[in-house]
Amino acid sequence: MRKRLAALGVAAFALVLGVSAQQPSTLGVTWRGEAPPQASPAAAQAEIAEKVGRLQRFMAAEELDGVLLTQVRNVCWLTAGRADTQIVLNKDVGAASLLVLKDGSKHLLCNGSEAGRLMDGSLAGLGYTLHLFNWYEANPVRDVRGDVLRGVSAGRIGSDAPFPGTVPLPDRFRRLRYRFTDGDLERYRWLGAQATEAVEAVCRRLEPGLGEFTIEAMTAAELRSRGLLPTVLLIAVDERIAKYRHALPAGAVLRKYAMVNVVAEKWGMPVAVTRFVHFGPLPEDLRDRLEKTARVNARFAAAPLPGQSCAVIFEACKKWYAEAGFPDEWQKHHQGGAIGYDDREYVIYPGIQETVQERQPFAWNPTITGTKVEDTIVAFADHVEVVTKTKDWPVIRVELDGKIYEQPAILVK
Repeated sequence: MRKRLAALGVAAFALVLGVSAQQPSTLGVTWRGEAPPQASPAAAQAEIAEKVGRLQRFMAAEELDGVLLTQVRNVCWLTAGRADTQIVLNKDVGAASLLVLKDGSKHLLCNGSEAGRLMDGSLAGLGYTLHLFNWYEANPVRDVRGDVLRGVSAGRIGSDAPFPGTVPLPDRFRRLRYRFTDGDLERYRWLGAQATEAVEAVCRRLEPGLGEFTIEAMTAAELRSRGLLPTVLLIAVDERIAKYRHALPAGAVLRKYAMVNVVAEKWGMPVAVTRFVHFGPLPEDLRDRLEKTARVNARFAAAPLPGQSCAVIFEACKKWYAEAGFPDEWQKHHQGGAIGYDDREYVIYPGIQETVQERQPFAWNPTITGTKVEDTIVAFADHVEVVTKTKDWPVIRVELDGKIYEQPAILVK
């Protein structure tokens, strides 16, 4: 499942019961985050107009008469984060569809359960025309949605999800989302700060004796208290950190070393962040591995300049690991890649046919057994911006070509 519903269920259950009789206050959270940014109506309209323009150019190139968007991330992208059509949390296909025709006109196709909430709320003032069907008329025996669509346009319509009377959108459609607008960036910066503060707040409350499921519940609750939805929750302690690269919580009890690794989203936009806590002095081998992983991540952070080939970055990372003294570690876990409106828009691999775009987010996650460094960044023409960074977390300062790249260190308690 894309959404970790089990983790959310644990969090809700723990909130009610106080985690356990032995740990009654571990999970207590209140709304901690700053209020989400609110774009002015004029700014939102300008952002939406730019994205509609991208769609129109895409339609012309692909010989389409319209584009129908039903995936939640695409609805969020097109509406500048205003419309939320996700009812079932483990599904990315939303409960309503937005249609943009090549003349720029905008249409909402949905049943009565969604129409009022969307037309009166998130889509109000955005110029959408409502096309309604009854919920019981969209079923395997008779699906009227194709008729409704044909009533709007008889042309060739590309769709990001199965929908009668449409053709699948090509994979290159997702590239329309890669380059962030000013509005995207404003929301993403807020999201990155809130997700990181949530993870680090949990790390500071950790104590030996807590179980992985409890830490998972703490993390989910902290994120939800800020209005964020966790889509990845990887929690591990002690030996399990080195043993498993994707360490789902399994109930082990924390003694000295803990990892909290999340992907969290709002407005269809995910960010990725990982932090570690160690109780007592760091073993020298662990410190050495972390510092070398941090240096690899700094290399990744310096690499994504607009126009750079992702295939070249992939080949270069092999050299970075070899220089660190761990030439085979890159083979043991994917190295990350582009993020933004998907948990990973793509992961880099040999021969990948992608190039870095300006204002494109990336989340690299190099690992050397027992350690990992993971932040979310945005690539600009002359620098990268780390959106998952706070002011009071310990850092490792890596110098490359006269520039300092601060990498998250292990919090020692």
